[in-house]
Amino acid sequence: MAKRLFVLLLVCVMALPLLVACGEDTPATSTPSQGNTSVGGEVSEDVSEDTNVYPEIIDLDGREINILQWGWGVGSSSINGYTGEIVYSDETEPNYSRVDVAKKEVVDYVEAAYNCTIGEGYRMTTGNILDEVQQMVSSGTYTYDIIFASENQALNMLANDLLTDMKTVPTLHFENSWWDQNAVKDLSIGGRLFAVCGDINTYDNLGTWCVLFNKKMKDDLGITDDFYQKATDGEWTMDYFMEICQNISTDTNGDGLDEFDIWAVGTETFNIYAHLVGGGLRIAEKDENTDLPYLTVSNDTERTYNALQKVLDFYNSDSVMVANGGKYNQYPNPWESTIIKAFEEGRELFYVCGLISIAGFRDMEDPLGILPMPKLYEDQDRYYHTVSPDNCSFMVLPYGVEGIVELGTVIEAIAMKSQEIVTPEFYEIQLKGRDARDNESEAMLDIIYASRCFDLGVCYNWGSIVGCYYDINPDNIASRFDAVIDNAELAIEDTIEDLEGYDPILN
Repeated sequence: MAKRLFVLLLVCVMALPLLVACGEDTPATSTPSQGNTSVGGEVSEDVSEDTNVYPEIIDLDGREINILQWGWGVGSSSINGYTGEIVYSDETEPNYSRVDVAKKEVVDYVEAAYNCTIGEGYRMTTGNILDEVQQMVSSGTYTYDIIFASENQALNMLANDLLTDMKTVPTLHFENSWWDQNAVKDLSIGGRLFAVCGDINTYDNLGTWCVLFNKKMKDDLGITDDFYQKATDGEWTMDYFMEICQNISTDTNGDGLDEFDIWAVGTETFNIYAHLVGGGLRIAEKDENTDLPYLTVSNDTERTYNALQKVLDFYNSDSVMVANGGKYNQYPNPWESTIIKAFEEGRELFYVCGLISIAGFRDMEDPLGILPMPKLYEDQDRYYHTVSPDNCSFMVLPYGVEGIVELGTVIEAIAMKSQEIVTPEFYEIQLKGRDARDNESEAMLDIIYASRCFDLGVCYNWGSIVGCYYDINPDNIASRFDAVIDNAELAIEDTIEDLEGYDPILN
């Protein structure tokens, strides 16, 4: 009896801050919110009144909440330091960090306050996650309650009727500040939402795209321009980027430019698309009234073609080494053997990549800096940053999962406490303090995160239209779109029709 009284007292004490937060005089959270807007290089501060809907505390009677997650970076020497969402590394493991301490504090709080256990049945997999979720949903045996997957994996699950429309769960409130408002807005379709990110996960941050540069190499080349100031002033543009890259690549051994030489830029074919997003040209936009998607190229054909031509001409120049462009197919992992190696060895000025890649350069001798993706057009009023459809974490809920209303309450509590405890550690200390090498790079991260955008077109890949954006061939741009655009538009119509009949199961 004494032990029970102690546990009850502990829950009440831990609940006090939450109960106070529900009062009328609740101050706005001071934790950096995701999804703030950016104009030029300026990040707007969110000084609005606190409108969060705080989760109530309920007794889950010892319920186990288990997590299934894709294993990003498993087996890669250039992607490391990621140990999972919500769950934390044990203090005896070499990857244990202050973020793990923060995650443990969140889990301990929620487990005590809600009388549940979190993550004991956690599993990270690189197997067929689609088949695993399919078997779980079809059998009605829900081994996992929460799933973290990539956008592409999430959409494969949705196409097989395996996901919950989270907008139908009454205890989930996606207007709350701990959800990425850009993701909530961009990833919804017809008012439905099947995948989301926010303070509850961290790998969505690491899956955000940027440009790294070698500061020593910049100085050695005699480049005196201040890249950081250019970005802050909104003048970090594609034209300027291409101009800086001229006459840098050098054939050092006289056998033609290859992976062993000096390069201005290291990149991959995905970044052709990332540069177009940098100009606000997503594959798909949405009608503001219906929240339904349409192809950008259908409404903005000439602008799309001209933008692609500009990027492709640059990517086929001597300034750029493209890891997977076809020249280096002899390597099992052309990224690590070419563009990553060249940047590590100080032979590459710029490297276009996801922020997760920075962890692989911590032992790099030369100092590096972080920059936004260049604006494609000088008259843009802001930057735009994509996230990878394969290397970015999104939360999804399996269709028909048991006790989903209660589960929604716990998810809100985890996300809320993660905003308070985990995000400051991850963003301000682990990411900024450990990965950024200077104060200016920290300011660049603020710009990057404030200007993220999410593209339904790259997620759904209607009619295989994504291939038109990843194709490095600079010729016949119009014909490649002509070959797929009709099928892509029909596929959009089919997607909309399928979602109209998506029936939620709440239990």
